[in-house]
Amino acid sequence: MSAVPRTAFVLCAGWGERLQPLTNQIPKPLVPICGVPLCEFALARIAATGVERIVINTHRLPGEFIRLFPEYPEPSRYAGVPVFFRHEEVLLETAGGLKNVEDLLLPGPVLVHNGDILAEIDLAALSAAHARSGARCTLALRAAGGELWVAFDAASGLVTDFRGELGSTDPRFLYTGVCIVAPELLSRIPSGQPVSFVPVWLEVLRGGGRIAGAVLDGGVWRDIGNIAEYMRIHADLASGAVKITPPSTAPSGWPVWRMPGAQIDPTASMEGWNWCGPACHVGAGARVTDSVLWAGSRVEPGATVVNSVVREGMIAVGEVKDTVV
Repeated sequence: MSAVPRTAFVLCAGWGERLQPLTNQIPKPLVPICGVPLCEFALARIAATGVERIVINTHRLPGEFIRLFPEYPEPSRYAGVPVFFRHEEVLLETAGGLKNVEDLLLPGPVLVHNGDILAEIDLAALSAAHARSGARCTLALRAAGGELWVAFDAASGLVTDFRGELGSTDPRFLYTGVCIVAPELLSRIPSGQPVSFVPVWLEVLRGGGRIAGAVLDGGVWRDIGNIAEYMRIHADLASGAVKITPPSTAPSGWPVWRMPGAQIDPTASMEGWNWCGPACHVGAGARVTDSVLWAGSRVEPGATVVNSVVREGMIAVGEVKDTVV
């Protein structure tokens, strides 16, 4: 059986509480980064690996996935790869979500990728590490960039602890939200129950099984987990501090800071960086600074918008600063 994943499972069923109110309108994986749905960055990189099938789970506001997949909820395609959907009436978390799509997985290991991170993980290197390890699961790790709760022994290539539960003193690393799961691990996940990967991984380690890791520090990795991070990624893209390859569906020259159809009154003051989506409107005498104006948003004449997001269909009036409209 091939050690290269034929199926990718993209986790898109999260609630997105930390990104509210952005996620009041759309699921977190669809929140736009300079107009591109967040999960599309993952989908494009996954499709380029040669996988034969992508499976996506949904939970909150599932109908909004029609923005990216006009056929939703029917099977679709992304970059030529067949895409299947599975809705969760009850949120099943990471491991429970994977177990819930077991019937949709092709034989062999499965690439699991969070749909709400902006990442350039070397998926080929992860696949190669998994093939060498013979482990039940191989995690993509990083040395920095977030909470370090995975103990990892570089000499053996094995994970030795999660969140200090087993008392390991090995150096700790960040789990990126990307891993490869061997079919044998699925038998350890209970059906129909909300369960994350961590207790499943701990059970494997306690039983003498192997969980491997690969430290992959190259490229961008961002958890767009709150409004501050959402604003920061736009600022970093504008300054050039972050460069990431967009999906082929993105406009030529992405990021494009003023999209076709954006209407900016000649007397409006646009300061710093601003992403102006299609059909957004900035009225006469308005001042907009370091802000994100979603498609179809509106800044009223004379309004001031600073370090803020004006969502689709919303109207900014008066003084708006450090907030979401």
